[in-house]
Amino acid sequence: MSDRGDRIREYLRESADRKLTIGRMTVSRLAIFGAGAGIVVIAIVALGLLLFGKRTTGLKFSRADVVTGYSYRMKDDRITYRTEDRIYTYDCAKNVSTYFAAPRIQGYDSSSTMTVVYAGSQFQIQGAGEALTLTNGTILDVRAGRNYAALLYKTPGADRNERFILIIDKNMHSVATLSFKDGDVVAFDFVSAGSTELLWVSTMDVGQFTEECIVRIYDCGRSGAMIHYTSPFYNQAIYDLYLSDRCMFLIGTHSIIRYDREDDGGFSAERDRVRVYGSTIVDFAAGAETAYFIALPVAAEGEENSLVRLITISETDDLWSNVMQKYMPSPIVGAFLHGGSICVFTRENFLQYSYAGKKLNDLEPAHAPVAAFRYGEDGFFLVTEQGAYRVTLG
Repeated sequence: MSDRGDRIREYLRESADRKLTIGRMTVSRLAIFGAGAGIVVIAIVALGLLLFGKRTTGLKFSRADVVTGYSYRMKDDRITYRTEDRIYTYDCAKNVSTYFAAPRIQGYDSSSTMTVVYAGSQFQIQGAGEALTLTNGTILDVRAGRNYAALLYKTPGADRNERFILIIDKNMHSVATLSFKDGDVVAFDFVSAGSTELLWVSTMDVGQFTEECIVRIYDCGRSGAMIHYTSPFYNQAIYDLYLSDRCMFLIGTHSIIRYDREDDGGFSAERDRVRVYGSTIVDFAAGAETAYFIALPVAAEGEENSLVRLITISETDDLWSNVMQKYMPSPIVGAFLHGGSICVFTRENFLQYSYAGKKLNDLEPAHAPVAAFRYGEDGFFLVTEQGAYRVTLG
């Protein structure tokens, strides 16, 4: 009986030793497994942050020779701003800054080739000679093109509603004088069609029951000959115009209106109209058979906007359009079309999306922008509280 009891006690002791050994092995394996799982979790989190989180790298900043604290305009890759007695022009692509001494001016405009200023009846193009004076005319606004400038003015002897536009060349020689009696000039500017430079003018006639807007287009190289005018647009104003290789797009307060370009340099009748009421078009890019527009909702006074819309319009006979929108995490400073993508600077972020809406980048700029512009094919110009910078995505 004793031997049997001893065998039982020996079995129990061996069984306990086996369980202890197995338990130790299990704990060891669990520890190894836990450490490996922790490494995997950390790797997954890091990958998620890399793909979907914010990064502080990816934008390359280069200091620009621009003084901060002023109001800036971007046109033809040049930033222009006015101080107390000078107009500065900064070429973003060349990183070159120049100035024009103009202590007593009322307004100005600048392009890639010229800066034109005016005050009262006098006007001057930088580097083209002394200021000239309009006979019996007061200048209201100016636009600078590549080879021409346009002066909007009124004369006291004409009908009180009549306005004129004087087209001049780079040497301040008169090219043509245009008269507008049927409505106020609400917008005008130059656009290039290959080697041809066109001037477009939008006028608004406020009648008894409705508003009528008409756009006229002039060929500056043919002494300002009018080559196209539109049917009236009712109850909306046209404030911008874009050209692609295929089409012309008029940008209105309610719609984008499409026309086809003809082989003779003219334009067809209206082909399509896409409603954009409540939005302002801020950028444009043309694809092979489609045109893309960035639209920002018009914010009420005192409000800030965090919504970006991409409007896509067909340039073919198969008429169609599409609107995609994205909400940003903070108020928008600038939104652009860049390299086949949508790029948005907010007060805190830089975000990039594909045209299909997929997020490609979410970065934290080294310097938070207060103003943002696009230039060239791959550049941005940012004004921050620390200074002004040329910025590239790399």
